[in-house]
Amino acid sequence: MRVSVDEAAGVVQRALASGIRLDKTVMFHDLGRVRARLDALTAAFPRGTLHAVAVKANPLVEVLKVVVAHGAGLEAASFEELELALAAGCPPERLVYDSPARTVAELRDALALGAWVNVDGPEELERIAVLGPPQGARIGLRVNPGVGAGSIAATSTVARGGRFGVSVEDVPALVARHPFVTGLHVHTGSQGVGLALIEAAVRVTAELARSLGLAWLDVGGGIPVRYTAADPEPPTYAAWGAMVADAAPGFALVTEAGRSVHAAAGFTVTRVESVKRVGDRTLAIVHVGADLFLRWVYASASWDHDLALLDADGRVRVGPGEPVDVAGPLCFAGDVPARGRTLPAPRAGDLLLVRDTGAYTLSMWSRHCSRALPPVWGVDGDAFVRLHAGETPADVVRFWSNRPAEE
Repeated sequence: MRVSVDEAAGVVQRALASGIRLDKTVMFHDLGRVRARLDALTAAFPRGTLHAVAVKANPLVEVLKVVVAHGAGLEAASFEELELALAAGCPPERLVYDSPARTVAELRDALALGAWVNVDGPEELERIAVLGPPQGARIGLRVNPGVGAGSIAATSTVARGGRFGVSVEDVPALVARHPFVTGLHVHTGSQGVGLALIEAAVRVTAELARSLGLAWLDVGGGIPVRYTAADPEPPTYAAWGAMVADAAPGFALVTEAGRSVHAAAGFTVTRVESVKRVGDRTLAIVHVGADLFLRWVYASASWDHDLALLDADGRVRVGPGEPVDVAGPLCFAGDVPARGRTLPAPRAGDLLLVRDTGAYTLSMWSRHCSRALPPVWGVDGDAFVRLHAGETPADVVRFWSNRPAEE
């Protein structure tokens, strides 16, 4: 399901022909691929499963609208994301609200709205008890089954002693004390987490939920994607769904996929502004770096992207390869997303194609050096749909200015 280099080049050529400017950086998101992933996800799980796609993976409202219109729900990890989900038209019965840090007012509003609310710990349960949960409220308790970590510690969330949820041993007493809890929630992590670890977490949580007579399970998101040709083939939705059906039969189910829905549907094109020789190194200086690719730059051992070089007209550059460092625009020495990549000799005006950027890129945008957000275009069949206009320098000034919140 990844957008190939040739497909991306074709999109760039069509975009240029349609008048879309590629002055600095433009992001593209294939909306047909998003719908296809949602169809595959729906087909893989029992009928009636709520698939709440993680807003944090890609919070663009126009993208969220596509997800909702296709019948999926949304998962919000902050109150602001909850508002984004509502702006996208997500019905409350398809909205899941998770957060480790919420005010009493945010909890009250989410419960009144009718969203699914997953609670992270005992204090939140006490707050809900004081608020008085509405009749029919769907309140889950997040469990840490303590079954181990994946290969990326920062995104693994079910190792013993982790910061999220409550331990298996503490769950029965909490549910007995708070009978408004109707389900359990477990989220294993995502990239760097294999199906075996996800299965172990689901089995422990399902067994616990069954012993407590609870009706539903939120099994999180958590299946990885393939960012580079060197990455192992990730599990399919079919394999994930079959595993959950076997590990947790009889439960109403909720999923929270995000990366696996969006990542491979997106790609980024950034202009090579200049080329420098530094000693024996060739540097291609482009218009995005640690602002868009926070994890790639700061944790390069765990995160990567495949690259290709296009000419100014969007055609794939061919020819002898040489080691090239890709340097971003930010004013610190570490803003070098890629080092020693084999590419044709870059030229000023070329376009660098970065693959699989549909998730956890724009949503993690860094304001360091106050670079403007790039425009984002949706690819919907033969049509281009503007998903975000990007920012102008004036927009950035407004962002940093002291202005009333209602503006």
